[in-house]
Amino acid sequence: MAGVTISRNAGLSLHRTCVKPKDAPASKAAELLVCRSLGIVKNGEDVTAAALDAFAERFKDQLPQEVINSMRKLFKLDDGQAAGVEDALIQHGGAGVMDMEGPDGGAAALLAAI
Repeated sequence: MAGVTISRNAGLSLHRTCVKPKDAPASKAAELLVCRSLGIVKNGEDVTAAALDAFAERFKDQLPQEVINSMRKLFKLDDGQAAGVEDALIQHGGAGVMDMEGPDGGAAALLAAI
C-alpha cells in the first residue's frame, strides 16, 4: 500500500504522497477578473508593461497633437465650468490662499492662519 507505514506507537500511519495545490483566495481571483475585464491582463500576460513601452516610444521625439488634446481634456484646461469652480474656490478662500502653500504641504499654514 502506497503511502501507508506501520508505526510502533499506535499501528498504521497514513502519509500523503502528493500535496494538493492551494486554492487562490477569493480576493486574488477577483483581482485577476478585474484586471482581465479592464484589459490589463490578457492570457496571463501583463498588457500594461507593453502599453507603457509603446507610450514611451511614442514620446521619444515629440508629443503628437492628439496626445496634447487628450491631456488638455484630461486636466480640463479648456473646460469653462472647471475654471469657474476654481475661480469660485479662490474667491471663497481669498486671494491669499494660493500664497499660503509652503514646503509643509499648505495644510498646516492654513490651520495656523485660522
